[in-house]
Amino acid sequence: MKLFLVGLSYRTAPVAVRERYAVAPVHLVERDAKLVSEARLDEAALLSTCNRTELIAAARSDERALDYLHRFMREELGDGSAAPAQIYELRGGDVVEHVFRVAGGLDSMVLGEAQILGQLKDAYRAAVAARSCGPVLSRLFQHAFRAAKRMRSNTGLGASQVSVARVGVSLAREIFEDFADKQVLLLGAGEMAESALHGLREAGARRISVVNRTLASAVELAARHGGSAHALDALPAELAAADILIASVQVERPLLGSAELARALGHRRGRPLFVVDLGIPRNVAPAVAELEDVYLYDLDDLEATAERGRQQRASAAETARAIAREEAERYLAWLGALPHVPTVRELQERLLSLAKRELARAPAGDAAQLDRVAEALVAKLLHRPLERLRREAAQGTSSYYAAALRELFGLDEEEEE
Repeated sequence: MKLFLVGLSYRTAPVAVRERYAVAPVHLVERDAKLVSEARLDEAALLSTCNRTELIAAARSDERALDYLHRFMREELGDGSAAPAQIYELRGGDVVEHVFRVAGGLDSMVLGEAQILGQLKDAYRAAVAARSCGPVLSRLFQHAFRAAKRMRSNTGLGASQVSVARVGVSLAREIFEDFADKQVLLLGAGEMAESALHGLREAGARRISVVNRTLASAVELAARHGGSAHALDALPAELAAADILIASVQVERPLLGSAELARALGHRRGRPLFVVDLGIPRNVAPAVAELEDVYLYDLDDLEATAERGRQQRASAAETARAIAREEAERYLAWLGALPHVPTVRELQERLLSLAKRELARAPAGDAAQLDRVAEALVAKLLHRPLERLRREAAQGTSSYYAAALRELFGLDEEEEE
């Protein structure tokens, strides 16, 4: 079984392209099921976040699998607007290390962000629900989660909470000297909004309102942090009063365009509005940036601010990368030995059968005890040969040894009585 990955991210494509390939969480199961509906892939999972859309797959055929993944990305997820250079592909061990780095936040715009791990777990759960995730990818995800836990526990990456939302707050802090007298408006009540709200509170913000499609979610978030909650129809009035807008709603097209913002500006008497758009697809139309007294920043604009934090955390990141490589090697050793599991199982069964047959000829005794002795004897006899087979599998040279085992122990012959 071979691993493949095709995707695009903030490293290769701007937000204007990424938003066209984004998949809402509610559609993940459906897309995963469609991925494996043809026989070209044995297993597959789709990861879609604000900064990346990636297809992860396991298959027996190289080119057919990759061709299919590229076509699925181009025709099923996007509109073909991504240039060939913006879509990358990975194979084998590169897929494993990449997934582990993503899980640990090493490939995020904000180095070490924890939110991506939750998104990766959501992607795994969706693939399981779609029955597109089998033993190979299940093991890959489980190893990735363990690697991420080690990275955060054993390096400085877990020392503080970081996220794209907090980078947006950091950018606002560079513009406003004091948050205490500023009216902050959160459009959305999900994880992004809560992360931003934590950062705003730490920065001294006191006047906060939350607007959301589902009023109950807005009420819950506002209650936890001492803000006011409003339904979506209150957005025009809240815009007129706000100094800072942070938007993070899941949408198919922008909620706010130039007309809506222009109307709000008419009530502001020249007061500037600082807007951070964390949505993918974007919540605010790019043309809004052309309005006087509106300062709009989207995910691409946050990258420069994120880069400064990335440099400060570089030392911890290097240790985390070493952990990712180590965990990737463990997974690849398991994957390399996977084709030989039937051989190992047959060898164990053959030896155990021989041992039990010999014990049966011994004087009568405790049958259960004799069985345990037989099993322990077989385990000890096979320990070194199987360890050698696993090491060779990690180097890609195990086929010779597996064939030798089958020949030496006559696994393809009828067992003699």
